[in-house]
Amino acid sequence: MLRSIARLLSRLRIEAFAVVLLGLAALTAGIREAPLVDWDEATYAEVAHEAVGSGAYLHLTWNGEPYLKKPPLLLWMVIGSFRTFGESAWAARLPSVVAGAGTLLLLYFSAAAVVGRLGGLFAGILPLGFYFFIARGGRECATDGPLIFFSTLAVFALTRARTNRRWLPVVGLASGLAILSKGLAGLIPLGVTALAVVMVPGFGAVGVGGLMLVGGLAAAMIAPWLVYELVCDGPLFWAVFVKQETLFRVATHLEIQRQAAAATLPTFVREVRYLWPIALPLAGLIIMAARRGSRLSLRRLPPAVLVWMLWFALGLTAACVVQTKLGWYVLPALLPVALLCGSILGVSLRGAAMTRGYNPVLAALALVILAAEAPGHWRHIDRSFRAERERSRPSYVLGMRARAIGAARGDAELFFAGVELPTLVYYSGMRSHFVAVSSGDLPDLPYHQVALRDPDGALSTVGNLDDEWNLSGPPEERGAAQGAAGLCWSAGASSPSNDLRWSLLADPL
Repeated sequence: MLRSIARLLSRLRIEAFAVVLLGLAALTAGIREAPLVDWDEATYAEVAHEAVGSGAYLHLTWNGEPYLKKPPLLLWMVIGSFRTFGESAWAARLPSVVAGAGTLLLLYFSAAAVVGRLGGLFAGILPLGFYFFIARGGRECATDGPLIFFSTLAVFALTRARTNRRWLPVVGLASGLAILSKGLAGLIPLGVTALAVVMVPGFGAVGVGGLMLVGGLAAAMIAPWLVYELVCDGPLFWAVFVKQETLFRVATHLEIQRQAAAATLPTFVREVRYLWPIALPLAGLIIMAARRGSRLSLRRLPPAVLVWMLWFALGLTAACVVQTKLGWYVLPALLPVALLCGSILGVSLRGAAMTRGYNPVLAALALVILAAEAPGHWRHIDRSFRAERERSRPSYVLGMRARAIGAARGDAELFFAGVELPTLVYYSGMRSHFVAVSSGDLPDLPYHQVALRDPDGALSTVGNLDDEWNLSGPPEERGAAQGAAGLCWSAGASSPSNDLRWSLLADPL
């Protein structure tokens, strides 16, 4: 009886269910909580809101103007979620949560196919210790969730295409969907495919024809959207998406505070440093490899592991090369790290021929240390994430107040003396105008003031963002907001939440 139950659980892959459940538990924490975060969450939710209201799912708008900053896949997913479940914070975040949980499952199957189910379990769980996977890869309504899901799917299919060419169409289709998720970042799987064919034993069988098939299918996935945008919004699409959001992000700094080109590496190290105990079984593997001879050990590495190494190298190199330094740009490089580290633990604990002796003990010790440090590490991640959300609360409060006043007064338009705040647009529910005080557009509107203008031209004050920051901003920063952030505002920043958001993203942990 017990053997039958064991065989049943083995067939069911109970550890795969554990990976999904742990992922959902981590990624759905606070999914219903307001506000949606400036800038990305509130921006994408507003685009989806306007699309559902107008029924125009191809010609997307934000605040009544064409929205061309990002590819449409996540936006279509949020639109579908709104139409299915109704408009809410959790419906906006649901597509990212599903993509994040799916990524964990793909990591499990990727590693399990190479080093066994135990290694797959570790590979599927380890990303839950990465701040940017939790925040950008699942909890937030962001383009990174679909990007890493389809990128992981493409690499997963590529490792199988070595022996079964029927997986090649999946590589191409997934790569195209990755591009539709986040533009240029979606090219990484295609780069991994090309490098694998040239550098990894056995993948040469894919050949030029296989590469053309993958590239052709990826191009076919994105071609209808590109053609539509070029025909309908040609000059604007070229200026906004191609130049500003793609070429300029690669070639120039877009941040208020420029960071050095090497800033990406410290960010990456901060993300992976919690994995330091895995250096113990890794050292054991290196010692065993040295005893056997490095050449023999390299030959024994599965081709999939070499593909993961290429994925890591290409992802981290891309993050370093891009001149716009945003912390979450390292996210594509974190997934192969989880695969490699999970595989090290799985191989060491499995007691394979090359790891007999002390290596299982070292792996067990590493797991004990990771387990002991995990609660504190996860609490730190959760606090950092909640602090980021609280930084959007002042503009959320003003938006909700403007909505209430506007509902009582009738037809009105919102004005804000500063640059665009998507949270203010989304929660006010009305057309918003962002004006520069220095231009004299509205001389009676002080800096960071929110006001409503009725059809007769009369202004009524809603509130001031600076004052609201001291009332409803993160408690630990209210007292220091004016002094610490004030120096940055004069340099052209949009709000205290903007500047402090940059500092958090530079070092969330």
